[in-house]
Amino acid sequence: EQAGPLAIREEDGAVDIGGVRVAVDRDSDPSRVPHVLFYDMPSHLVLLRDMLGDLVAGERHLLLIGNQGVGKNKLADRLLEMLQREREYIQLHRDTTVAALTISATLEGGVVKYGDSPLVRACREGRTLMVDEADKAPLEVVCILKGLLEDGHMLLADGRRLETVPAGKAVPPDVIPIHPKFRAIVLANRPGFPFLGNDFFHECGDVFACHVVGSPDRSSELHLLRSYAPSAPESELERLAGAFDDLRHAVEEGALSYPYSTRELVNLSRHLDRFPADGLAAAADNAFAFEAHSP
Repeated sequence: EQAGPLAIREEDGAVDIGGVRVAVDRDSDPSRVPHVLFYDMPSHLVLLRDMLGDLVAGERHLLLIGNQGVGKNKLADRLLEMLQREREYIQLHRDTTVAALTISATLEGGVVKYGDSPLVRACREGRTLMVDEADKAPLEVVCILKGLLEDGHMLLADGRRLETVPAGKAVPPDVIPIHPKFRAIVLANRPGFPFLGNDFFHECGDVFACHVVGSPDRSSELHLLRSYAPSAPESELERLAGAFDDLRHAVEEGALSYPYSTRELVNLSRHLDRFPADGLAAAADNAFAFEAHSP
């Protein structure tokens, strides 16, 4: 492990973070590789290094679990971008069905047509499937997904099957072989209030290499705010970071129920950067006004 601050180094066809090195996929389609605005703050570089370490150790699937707005999507997209891995994306919700996992409806020329879902395409083509909001899905959907990732088998609604087929073995006509390069990155909120999702980790945690994504430490968060709001006064950014520290401590002590996130803090700092005459009060009003009204 390297001494000093972590940094992303790309050389000789590989990505290296803190001495953890993974080869870049040179055969990928650039249009399917995510491209994300990502600032390399220290706490996220530690997570990226650990995620790379799991890939080196042979883990196939990753689970990122944490509150909303702490950067789970950014981390997953940055990892795939660094490694030039093609991505398929699916977002789950409380009305997701087992059939919806495998069938995708599109409107073509005024006619609804049904085709393979991102999950099926990822398995067939050897892409990385990103499953967002996994904690929102009904448990029966979660269990089916677990079966695919753990056992390499899923029955589709049209009678076909996704199945891991050993090399050299004949593939039956009703089987879609799961590509050896298929991987999954699943994103989930922590269980309980205020997100009210299922306990995804309890149901499926043993299938994944798991990473808890928390709020960044103070120095990392200030580094991020300076990157997003380079023209905002340093004193204002420090006040914002301190205020959000206090809000999070209040959540830990049970005085507040909503865990204010880095996403909201970034929105505040960007407002101050773009509209410096508004001040903190107006910037906060802009970021949180929608919370003031209940239907």
